Amino acid sequence: MPTTMQMQSISGIITQVRVTSGEVPPPLVGASVTVVGDKVFVFAGRLVSSRKMTNHMHVLDINTLVWTRHIPPPDSDKPPKPRYFHSASVYENTIVMFGGMGYSRVSADGLCVLDDISVFDIETMSWRRPEIKPSLFAPRPRYAHLSSITENKLIIVGGQDMNNNYLGEINILDLKTWEWVQVKNLDKHVGAYRSIAITTPPGTRLPVMLKDNMGGADAPFDMMDAAMQAAAADGKDLGGGANTNHRASLVRQYGELLQSSQEPNPIYLYTNYNFADVKRELQLIFSPASPSSTIEDCSSFMTGSVMPPGLRFPTGHTLGHHLILAGTYLSPQSHAYTIWSLNLGTLTWSRIETGTVFGSGSWNKGVLHEDTNRLLVFGHRSRNLLEDYNHRQVNFDHLATVDLEAFGVYKLPKTTCSSLAQEMGLSLLNEPAVSDFRIITRENQSIAVNSAVLCQRWPYFAELMKSNREAVQGKEPVDPESDEDTIPKEEVNSRMTVKSHSMVFPYPYAVVVALLQFIYTDNLLTAQQYQPHVLSQLLLLADMYSLSRLRELTAHALHQMLNMSTAPLIFETAALSHKTSLQIRALKMMIAAKKMIQQQQLRSNTNSQQGQRLDGLQASPTSSLSSGFNPSSPALSPQRQHFTSSQPQHPLFDSRTSTFDNNSNATSPTLSAYRTRTPSLTSRPSVARPSVSGFSTTRSYSPPSTPRQTPMGLPQHNMGPLDPDTGSIAGVPLDQPTTSTNGTKSKEKTKKRKNFLEAFGSKFSMSSQ
Repeated sequence: MPTTMQMQSISGIITQVRVTSGEVPPPLVGASVTVVGDKVFVFAGRLVSSRKMTNHMHVLDINTLVWTRHIPPPDSDKPPKPRYFHSASVYENTIVMFGGMGYSRVSADGLCVLDDISVFDIETMSWRRPEIKPSLFAPRPRYAHLSSITENKLIIVGGQDMNNNYLGEINILDLKTWEWVQVKNLDKHVGAYRSIAITTPPGTRLPVMLKDNMGGADAPFDMMDAAMQAAAADGKDLGGGANTNHRASLVRQYGELLQSSQEPNPIYLYTNYNFADVKRELQLIFSPASPSSTIEDCSSFMTGSVMPPGLRFPTGHTLGHHLILAGTYLSPQSHAYTIWSLNLGTLTWSRIETGTVFGSGSWNKGVLHEDTNRLLVFGHRSRNLLEDYNHRQVNFDHLATVDLEAFGVYKLPKTTCSSLAQEMGLSLLNEPAVSDFRIITRENQSIAVNSAVLCQRWPYFAELMKSNREAVQGKEPVDPESDEDTIPKEEVNSRMTVKSHSMVFPYPYAVVVALLQFIYTDNLLTAQQYQPHVLSQLLLLADMYSLSRLRELTAHALHQMLNMSTAPLIFETAALSHKTSLQIRALKMMIAAKKMIQQQQLRSNTNSQQGQRLDGLQASPTSSLSSGFNPSSPALSPQRQHFTSSQPQHPLFDSRTSTFDNNSNATSPTLSAYRTRTPSLTSRPSVARPSVSGFSTTRSYSPPSTPRQTPMGLPQHNMGPLDPDTGSIAGVPLDQPTTSTNGTKSKEKTKKRKNFLEAFGSKFSMSSQ
């Protein structure tokens, strides 16, 4: 029960509900909802109150949650006709609208399906109607279709005609020439009611089961390995140590999820239908704009401990290497809005647990705000979901934000330079001939660097050097008795040089080297950098000196190596560096670990009690709640082995924990050695804070209390409430096993018991199981 309550309270942090204000859109049916930057654009739809279609544009400022109804400027083209169930796709700071159902003056019911194109320019907030060239590949009019954009092409998938028949085709519009260039058959019933079509960003990893057929999927790493092997052949260290193979494996393990442009970016087409006994299909459409495009069916590869139910009017988005699926789930037992994530590398489904927020009220439409790694869900927390669904109604009065990063789903750091450029940067760091400055570490080790490179990449260092030059001018004024005209020009210029050519940076050598490697490469790619304790310090330094790129890279790496052994270290580091999402995810890992160990402890105690009843001999000491080793115990319970063996044996302990250094500060999540450090050109103050005053910085942390750690850096998990007075758990002193002994038995009782067991031993054993 306590663990369940803890998870519910965490869900309350992950999902927050806020009220919108301003010119809130009325309840609508079939309106498009699109996010561009920090704005949400809601266009057209049918009014629930009057059943009339509109062509109004409402804009929500995500930062202020204020709605405004947009009126186009006078020089704008006419807005599109009123419609609903159209498509809206974002392309180069514009929104491209296509199709939908609108009014007709010809048909008997006054309705028709549309096939026109309109573009809304975000910069000018105006409409324009591009001239579409006639083509044999033009799509048939449709509504409730899917759309996506890839390689400067608008892809229209499926949809329904005026008779509600599904259209089995894919149409492609060239957004540069505004010409329909291709049409493909699609033998699927695909539409907005049951399907999503999502384009993955360049560099998104493909499912592992398809990589063997693609060829070249590991091209970025082959290039990196080749560069490192070539450098090793030349005898260069590259700033990454001698073991380049180990470094390459670490980069593959933790750094391969950075986005690059090597792998293809197919369209993921997901469909669910037959909601009573849900069927799920997943197709990958490769190079849809190419005549040789292929469709790979990956439906049978989808796995997961739990699978998504049938979702009606689903919405889909890609974030990092995950596909986000959200929609309305209706069953006789439950009516709720649910969110799921699909790992695109393994095609494994997992549910985004949002607590009880979406269990009540009417939540109708979810869109992704990529910049904050949050899903924005519009609805009304006081309305009835089933009633609104029956009217296909979407409400915009309330906005629920779901923090996806707390589930390991987030925007990945982008590659800023090639592998060759990164290797050249490491080589430059190892070249003393181009160095003019020295960094002094805590161990008094000197590292030669180029001050120009540091000034360019590290703003704080640039300000520090600027202050250093100004201090030289102030401390060495010109002698008033001397004749300034007689002073050689070279001597005047010498007063403008830097006085100090070294800076004391009181951090461990490994951390300083890792920071310099980042500054020289704008990336994390060496084995030294991918150590948990080093990454933790880099994240703190990134927060201290406002290095946003380093902050993004280190948070990403810590996400990847989060497991039960690293969770305490990552939890405290995230708390100190204001990475709330990473902190929440580490906390959930710690709670799950505690729950698992409690269950194992309970099973171990139960088995021990059964063994005592069966043996009837002198009882052995019972299991201690301490995570330490009990020499008097006959055998180690499974959870005790985790905390006594040199390597973790439980399958949930990731093999990546071997990167811990027993002599490093990884065993101390308090990071006490780093809370009072300050770089200085002259001395070593007691606290550190990035500020440009003289030649030093100060900053102090007030961290939470540190959980006790075992010598190998694994967390001790308390099995119950800790008594602050006695230091014991549930009445049992820490590190002191409880023992139970049987009283002295008389010889007669012992003989009777022996005879009893011999006579009924088999039956007794069966009944005890």
